[in-house]
Amino acid sequence: MKRSMAAVAASILALTAVVAAQDIPIPAGRAKQIFEATPTKARVKPAKMRRVLIFNTPKHLLKRDPHKGYCTPYGCEAMKVLGKKTGAYEPVASDDASVFLPDSLATFDAVIFNNAAGDWITPTEEMVKKVGNGATVASLEAKLKKSVKDWLRAGHGVVTYHFGLGANRKWKEFGEFFGARIAGHPWNTAVGVTVEEPGHPLLAAFGGKGFWIREEVFQYREPFDRAKVRVLLSLDNDTIDLNVKNYRLREDKDFALAWVKTYGRGRVFYAEFGHRTETYWNPAILQFYLDGIQFAIGDLKVPTEPRPAGAAKPARPPKEPPADLRKGK
Repeated sequence: MKRSMAAVAASILALTAVVAAQDIPIPAGRAKQIFEATPTKARVKPAKMRRVLIFNTPKHLLKRDPHKGYCTPYGCEAMKVLGKKTGAYEPVASDDASVFLPDSLATFDAVIFNNAAGDWITPTEEMVKKVGNGATVASLEAKLKKSVKDWLRAGHGVVTYHFGLGANRKWKEFGEFFGARIAGHPWNTAVGVTVEEPGHPLLAAFGGKGFWIREEVFQYREPFDRAKVRVLLSLDNDTIDLNVKNYRLREDKDFALAWVKTYGRGRVFYAEFGHRTETYWNPAILQFYLDGIQFAIGDLKVPTEPRPAGAAKPARPPKEPPADLRKGK
């Protein structure tokens, strides 16, 4: 017998304290906002039961996590609700990096890096002792790296947003998986977003229109290259200050915000949005992320090859932000 939407909501809200125990609990009112903003059904029906890991910053790295107690518990809640409410996937949250060992990782169709920060690929001494069998920090780290690489290349998927791309700075291949590294956040304000390919399936949430959002916005450095990823969203430069102090902006003034790519047979989705808590009760962004997750899982088939310049007419945002995003609002 199918459960009523009220019953589904109650079960999800009951999980909030468990999820947030890794950080600061989410107020019940905010959890309700997230639930109500979440789509009622998935874009496409899952081909089979899907299992998705929501990976959070490990406890030993939280001290230096810029998002601890802020957007990370909201993001974790939202990613759980997206799966539970729509039935698109079974969400499993963890902050234990041993979940990336081969036998464990093999049980997941995709991984969502929920603003996970720090060098989490480097195991703790505690993890090394737990694994045993003569393992060392160096040997176990090498095993974890190989596990993630092999799993992704074999045809699984990864999703990350905002600062998740800034993790594992000493691990070169981590940036190669996602196609970029962070080069600072020059803006934290209302910005206009260009929908670069309005007809792309992953952009259906925006109805073919550019839009405004208030966010902390990164620019990206190598290995970012439009010739190697399919850019979905980008900053509209007419809506931002290109003379910001304390940052050396990209010479090409190309500020991509979201893209997809492949790695081997694996599927990769990255999007900028995820710093501000209200992002996680923005219906359009939640739909966009659900679609991105379904792509990473393998249920939503979309073009991923780099798009030739001029192949699609972009949809730019309105010249002025909506009233609720104007200065002082």
